[in-house]
Amino acid sequence: MSEHWIDRAWKDILKGVPDDAISFFVPSLAAARDYSETLEAADPIHPAIGGKSDKGANISDVCFKVPLKNGEFLRSLFLVEQHHGESKHLPLRVFQSWYRASDEYQFPVTALVIYTGNAKPLNTYSREWHGTSVNFNFNAYSVPNDADVEELKRDERAFSIPVLAAKRMLEAKGDPVKRGEFSLELLDLIKERGFDDKKTRLYRQFTRKILQTDAEDIAPKIREVWKVQFRPIEEVQREIFIRYAKEEGREEGREEVKEEMARNLLNDGVAPEIIARSAGLPLEKIQALRN
Repeated sequence: MSEHWIDRAWKDILKGVPDDAISFFVPSLAAARDYSETLEAADPIHPAIGGKSDKGANISDVCFKVPLKNGEFLRSLFLVEQHHGESKHLPLRVFQSWYRASDEYQFPVTALVIYTGNAKPLNTYSREWHGTSVNFNFNAYSVPNDADVEELKRDERAFSIPVLAAKRMLEAKGDPVKRGEFSLELLDLIKERGFDDKKTRLYRQFTRKILQTDAEDIAPKIREVWKVQFRPIEEVQREIFIRYAKEEGREEGREEVKEEMARNLLNDGVAPEIIARSAGLPLEKIQALRN
């Protein structure tokens, strides 16, 4: 997986569940947050939160306006650093991003760098020029150094899931067998946590991207497991009807087979609308079966 896609996966999950990320990385900010108000995302192409990478490429950081209990606001700025080598210019870029955002928005700004590779996790920018000096400190979290697998498994904070996925990616070192095993471990944890549908999908997507479960070197059975996770529920349910009919030795699509499966799915709590679309039965018929 290229660095671009790793970076994209992190930015997507940070944008998708920013409150989860804040609770995990900056708990003091989470405690001060006013949860009766929603977060407001900054324009991703705004020059105040963009810049240049060490290689000169355009970059866009993730920034949110966070409402506080005291009625004030704070900008939370996320930066992701996935390079495995030394990134000596990163502290300067963090300082520049922090200063631009502070100057543009006229709000206090807190900056966080998430190190996802083996680069030294720097968290300070210092410089002195003939009597003028700067000493800037920022939040930093290193997946290789700060993340402990067993602690993350026990951690009830939602964002422990993507952090664990990133940790497992590093441990796998490209081994497709380990990547596959780790991906199933993450799937089980996501299921155990009981997230809502949106959050479940976001955490599954991040895990799939980071561990590359759709790559050709992953075992076919594991690829199939992940394929099912993102298929429309109606398509999956339709295959269940067909498989059941074949196992029972009956003609595919027979009404009694459909009705029997519909009753089973109703008992499992599947919505009547989904069952109707999957089985090709009128919604009124499904409602009658439920009654």
